[in-house]
Amino acid sequence: MRFRSLPLFWQTLILLLAGLAIAQLVSVLLIIYLPAPRPDFYTMTEIAERLALEPGSDGKLIVLRTDAPPAADDGMISDTRITRRLAAQLDRPIDDVMLFFRADQSEVFPFTRQPGTGAVPIRHGQPYFFNTVVAAERDPAGGWRVLRTPPPARISAWQQRTAIWFGVSALAMLPFAWLFARRLTRPIRRFAGAVERLDHDRDAPPIPIEGPRELEVAGQALNAMHGRLRTNMRERAAMIGAIAHDLRTPLARIAFRIEAAPEKIRGPVQADIEQMRQMVAATIGFLRGDAGMGEREPVDLATLARRLAGQATDTGSPVAIAAIDRAVVSGDRSALERLLQNLIDNAVKYAGGAELSVRRDIDRAQLTVADRGPGIPENELDRMFEPFERHEPSRSRSTGGLGLGLAIARSIAQAHGGSIHAKNRDGGGLAVTVDLPVAA
Repeated sequence: MRFRSLPLFWQTLILLLAGLAIAQLVSVLLIIYLPAPRPDFYTMTEIAERLALEPGSDGKLIVLRTDAPPAADDGMISDTRITRRLAAQLDRPIDDVMLFFRADQSEVFPFTRQPGTGAVPIRHGQPYFFNTVVAAERDPAGGWRVLRTPPPARISAWQQRTAIWFGVSALAMLPFAWLFARRLTRPIRRFAGAVERLDHDRDAPPIPIEGPRELEVAGQALNAMHGRLRTNMRERAAMIGAIAHDLRTPLARIAFRIEAAPEKIRGPVQADIEQMRQMVAATIGFLRGDAGMGEREPVDLATLARRLAGQATDTGSPVAIAAIDRAVVSGDRSALERLLQNLIDNAVKYAGGAELSVRRDIDRAQLTVADRGPGIPENELDRMFEPFERHEPSRSRSTGGLGLGLAIARSIAQAHGGSIHAKNRDGGGLAVTVDLPVAA
């Protein structure tokens, strides 16, 4: 079984265990290959030899010449027996030698130390070992030669090397951690992108079945649901088409029979029949447009806007062109033309004119139809895209249509993976903007 097809739980667990194993391996290698720290202990022989040399520092023990004998630092003690040993090695009287040291210290959990019970230096066998010491020898020429151990570093050299290697190993692990995380999250990102495309574009390809077992199951369920929705929409369109076809026959018979009626009756009835035909045609058009699109092809929105604006101007409708950028989208040319024509007709009908603009922003295209009409209250801007919703409250054919123009425009925009929204313009008027993805 491949790693990427394992359930997400097992993938995460394996990656965590692998990271833990690598960290433990690095720790073991550091212990094996890094040299052990040198204990900062000095024997009595080293102290005696250094006192016999000239004042100065060898990096470990410091010898100074002073006029007065040294004083013990805080926490340091002296022992006559041990001082006598140092005097014997220096071949000097005990009164000419001084030795102070810290007593044996024991570890107390977690990080503190306290003096041990024995007031003696650390001892392993016969020799004594000192880590912090002050020794002095009276100089025959006058004054004292004083030896001091340097103060302990906050971070020893061994600790510094260990920290550096831990940092290097962590940096070396970063690329592998990034690759592991990317490999783990890549199917999830693809799945999220496919779901988003499916939400905006009903004709989008099915969600790829890949990645962890959980994503495969979710993808199969969403693809099945998407297939059922498309089937239901096709069946609905077919049913509405059949109903419309059946309605045309009785409407035609009524229109034929009303011809023999008096003019006073014939005129109003024929007007009602024509209105019913238009309502049926508009409803069927909306449902068919909502059910899907035709074949996709590259469509230049700038060219489409110029052509429809020219046609409107030829028929006497004041439609102007503002800023136009070239923006090519992939879609159904006739559906996009219908979308733009509905927006133009709506602006001309309610505001007396329209202004078209096309702008491109990286991978998106914005097609805007603006007017200088009375505008719409802010709380009704979203509702105006609902089917059969009209800002003008009457249902008179002389004051407006059925309220399907903007609903059809929204349906077409969503079928192309885009969106549509409206806002009132500064200075009066309305601007309806269609946002569509640019073709690859």
